[in-house]
Order: sequence, then structure tokens, then C-alpha cells
Amino acid sequence: MSSLHRGVKAGRIYCALALSLAGLPFAAAQSDEDSLRVTNGDFSDLTGLQERADGWYAGVPAGWSTTVAVEGSTNYSIRREAGEFVANVSALSQTQPSFVAFEQEVGRLEAPGEVTVTFEVKEPWHGHPFYLGAAIYDSLATTYALATGAFTNTGTHTVVASNVPAGTTIKIGFWAVQGFPPLDNVSIAVKPNE
Repeated sequence: MSSLHRGVKAGRIYCALALSLAGLPFAAAQSDEDSLRVTNGDFSDLTGLQERADGWYAGVPAGWSTTVAVEGSTNYSIRREAGEFVANVSALSQTQPSFVAFEQEVGRLEAPGEVTVTFEVKEPWHGHPFYLGAAIYDSLATTYALATGAFTNTGTHTVVASNVPAGTTIKIGFWAVQGFPPLDNVSIAVKPNE
């Protein structure tokens, strides 16, 4: 077989492979399951935060937002405990005089499905009781939550929004109604409707 013939044959195989891959949905690079993503869900990205005494950091964690109006309220927002970083939801949210959640926009849902936020609540500062709220929102209609939950115990918890329409831009939010619950390991998952 001549080198020209081998080159033509190899070119045909390459073209056939390229054409067959081109027919696949480009979502293979980003499937429905990973179309949503929490940034800095373990709070280890300390970019822009100011280090304070006793393992505390001041400021709003990278990837997250809040518009808490009380001056100095974010002075104790992140704390390093047992080698992990946790968010002080009490410092990053408020329920009075107006409601402000500690939140993050996590992406746009590509297909209708079930959205699940999973997170961990560590042992609260200053002891029990505590009350942590969590929600999944349509980013364009944050006055109406797709799903909410209220949590008064430590451990791993979930909030699940079912039958969320395709094209919905998802936002997640947390707030402390009572006590000082530390938040950690926030993640999100999508299960497409069948």
C-alpha cells in the first residue's frame, strides 16, 4: 500500500470520526446534570476577605452575594474550624428590618428537571437553638421560591425543587432566623425529568 493510499484512508477515517462526533449534542461537554454549579461551596476561596483574629475572616465569600444593611455585619463571615472553612449565615443574612438572603446564582437549567441543593450545618456557635432557612429560586422571580426548607439540627440536609422548567436561571439562598448556624459543603445536582 502506497503512503498516498494510507494517507487517504487515514483521512477518511478521521473525517468519518469527526462527522460522527459532530452529530453528538455538544452538551456532552456540559450535561444537564452539571449545567448548574455552586462556586466556592466549601468557602475555601478566601479571595477578597480580610483575615481577623481567632480564625475569622471579614467580607463576602467569593462567588456569593448579600446586601446586608447592618454596618460591620460581615466582619465575622467565614471561620476556619478543624481545617475547614464555614460560613456564618447569621452575619451574611438578615430577616429584620428587611429580608436579605446569603445567595448565589448557580446557572441556567438546560432541560426540565429536579434541582437538589445539599449542604451541611455544623455545630452552632453559642450553642442551640438555631433556625436556618434555605431556598431554591428562579433568579428572575426571587419573591417566589421553587422550594424552601427550615433546619434546626446539625448534619447534612437537602432542599429539592421538582419539575423546574427548562431555561430557569437558578439561585440558591440561605438565612439565619435564630442562632448562629455554620454552613459548609454546599452543592447542587440536577436530575432531568423522565
